[in-house]
Amino acid sequence: MDPGNSGEQVTIDIDYDEIPEADERNSDLDPRFRFFTDNGMFKTEEASNDYNAVKNSFLFGMGSLADQIRIVCIHKNLSSSLTGKARLNSFKIFQEAMARKCSGSANVRYAWYGAAKDEVREILRHGFSRLDKSAGNGETYGHGVHLSYSKFSIDSVLSSEMDENGLRHVLLCRVILGKMETVPAGSNQFHPSVKDYDSGVDNLAAPRRYIVWGCSMNSHIFLSHVVSFRFPCYEGSTSSTVPSSSLRVSTIIKILSMFLDPPKMALIYGFVNDHQANKISWSEFKQKVAEVSGGKLFNTTLKLRGHES
Repeated sequence: MDPGNSGEQVTIDIDYDEIPEADERNSDLDPRFRFFTDNGMFKTEEASNDYNAVKNSFLFGMGSLADQIRIVCIHKNLSSSLTGKARLNSFKIFQEAMARKCSGSANVRYAWYGAAKDEVREILRHGFSRLDKSAGNGETYGHGVHLSYSKFSIDSVLSSEMDENGLRHVLLCRVILGKMETVPAGSNQFHPSVKDYDSGVDNLAAPRRYIVWGCSMNSHIFLSHVVSFRFPCYEGSTSSTVPSSSLRVSTIIKILSMFLDPPKMALIYGFVNDHQANKISWSEFKQKVAEVSGGKLFNTTLKLRGHES
């Protein structure tokens, strides 16, 4: 998927020049996905290599939560309309230009982007337009489009929202990154600091977040696929001590452990034990965990059901 990481994760091998003819495309009559197919997306067959490559990469990035995900459908961007073809050709032109600028490598990588259904529709029709939307732990890194590194689809899942059918959607994108510079959390940067840089990253040595500046968001990001899925474990709790509108504590812990260091997790495990022993209420548990995690991550985790509990 990303250069130099082939041994650490599932790779995606997609030929974007092979677009099926109109009579070869499947007809997706499912009303839940009409807004995809009406805007140039193609439902991929579950037995196809394309489907399995995207699926495996998505589940890899979910870590220990992968077994709780149920993928309902994966759609591919055909770029078959005049506008779609223009966007793909534009992306290729900018990729070539970046390669020349960077002495041969445009640094094109795959990245995830979580969104509500309405925003997905906006992106399909008009391209990206929203800046500063946080992902993962709720932090923003400058004013731009924040995408999750390919190995951390969980971060974009935290930015997704459940639609009226109980589905969530994340976008798999190809991104032209060029030469990246580190952007600290909370930064007000909105363009490259100097002309040598092209995009931002939270950590050059261990990237988790890519930042594409507003001036480049619709030339350097190409929507590849949309993964639609369910999180059955978020449809209610079986615990008598946790409200049915909240996530199960075990799932909250799994998510927090992907972002917090061991000392903080040790404190949270203590709160879990106190809560399960009825020593502290659910409200007290939330307050204590929010204080340890900084608040943003915990609140984002709770919102996976579509509202806070």
